[in-house]
Amino acid sequence: MPPFVAGLMQACGRLPSLERFPSKLARLASEDAVSDFACLPDELLLLVVKRLGGVQELLSFAACAQRFHGAVVNNEPIWESLFSKRFGKPTKLHLSAHNLAGSWLTLYRAKVITAKAAEPWRKPTTFELQAALQDLAHGGSSGRYSISSSCSSSDVVPASPSCSVSDNSQSSSSTEVPLEPGQEAAAAAAAAAEVDTLAVVFLVDGSGSVGEEDFTCMTEFLETAGQAVAAVPHSKVSIVQFSNDTRVEVPLGPWQKDSFEAGIRNMVRMNGGTNIAAAVAKAGSLFKSCASCTPLTRRALVLLTDGRIDSYQAREAGQMVGQLADEQANVGLWAFGVGRGVDVGELVRIIEGAGGAAKGLGAERYVELCVRDDAPW
Repeated sequence: MPPFVAGLMQACGRLPSLERFPSKLARLASEDAVSDFACLPDELLLLVVKRLGGVQELLSFAACAQRFHGAVVNNEPIWESLFSKRFGKPTKLHLSAHNLAGSWLTLYRAKVITAKAAEPWRKPTTFELQAALQDLAHGGSSGRYSISSSCSSSDVVPASPSCSVSDNSQSSSSTEVPLEPGQEAAAAAAAAAEVDTLAVVFLVDGSGSVGEEDFTCMTEFLETAGQAVAAVPHSKVSIVQFSNDTRVEVPLGPWQKDSFEAGIRNMVRMNGGTNIAAAVAKAGSLFKSCASCTPLTRRALVLLTDGRIDSYQAREAGQMVGQLADEQANVGLWAFGVGRGVDVGELVRIIEGAGGAAKGLGAERYVELCVRDDAPW
């Protein structure tokens, strides 16, 4: 660090956060040094800011004067770089969370506060959780919703280029009678009211490897996630708990606050094994029995689990996911890790399905909900 910058920062003191803003310490600082820096052109001031490598140095510099504060807090490239150094290269989830937060500084600060409060666990920030829920509710900005790369003759999967459907497409049949402009809008509204746009089944791991604390984390998440689904017009939601077998806690239907929350409160952990394949199959049967679901309905499976299963069970679960994608249209799978020693690799493979039908989506659709690296035994 240049000596003149070090001298200025020493004069200004070191602040623990941006909330304790400059005025008092700045008055105690060397007025001449602050005045000299305040007269620098913007280009030179930004060069000085770039030379301040650490968060503490940046905050101390920002505390010296109003102009320095603006140069630090509004510098997106620097805060993105600091975010990458501390939390790793930004993922798709981080980028979406950044958009919700409004700046890299805001997301960085939220990550630091959340990490400190959650220790020794790892949990997402509010921005990351909102981004994940938006992704599963709307299919993500990439538009790739389905875990299947192909579709049958009877199903239409918008995520596949070979069988894409436009909402504004019209039949080429010569017998179709064109609609008047006013009638077209009315017909579209009537059609939308008769079909679901989104159906979500939450699959909750109630096996013996999931502790009471983990189970509480999942049920608390369900309340928030249910409201996110309810915000999507013409949506349905269900909760299925699984261990060796499955149990429907909330039937697939429109979100109703009282009945949905009652279903969560009345859940009793099943204990037993971790049969993810059975849970996926149960979700498939719920989707299949949904009379108002069409090939255009987005079907989302949300798996809440520690993912600790053997290789046979993992392979069986992946095959079931692939089978569901082949049998039904527009299916997507997300996984939220819960507990100690979460097997991320297996969860990613399960998300991608048998044969890697959703290759590349696994890492994007895995979220750490409340995890620790150490195993419970």
